[in-house]
Order: sequence, then C-alpha cells, then structure tokens
Amino acid sequence: MSEQVERIPQHRHCANCGKAFTGGGMYCSAGCEKGRTEELRTKKNKLVIVWVGAVILMMVGIWLMLK
Repeated sequence: MSEQVERIPQHRHCANCGKAFTGGGMYCSAGCEKGRTEELRTKKNKLVIVWVGAVILMMVGIWLMLK
C-alpha cells in the first residue's frame, strides 16, 4: 500500500498572469512586468483624475455656498 506522492518543486506565481515559475522576482517574464507596470500606471492616473475632480467639485460647492 505504498502511495507515490508527486513532489512539486519550489515555485512562485507571476503577479500579472498567475503562471508558475521558478526564478526570482515577481514576474515570469519582462513582458508580464511591463504589462503590469502599464496597468498600474493607468489605474493610478484614473485615481488622480477622480481625486482632482472631487477637490474641484468641493471648491465649487464651497464657492456657491459663500456667494
């Protein structure tokens, strides 16, 4: 009754695509790293636009209240 257990080598999963790889770092390839960097930059830019819009709306609201 000997069970054979398949051993999985030490590995990491890519932060972008989720593929398993054995190297160091967070990404399986330079393409994944570049793609993730672009994605994060886009999200950051959208967030900055939302915050700037919110500040402008608050300033307009305060200006209208004081008028």
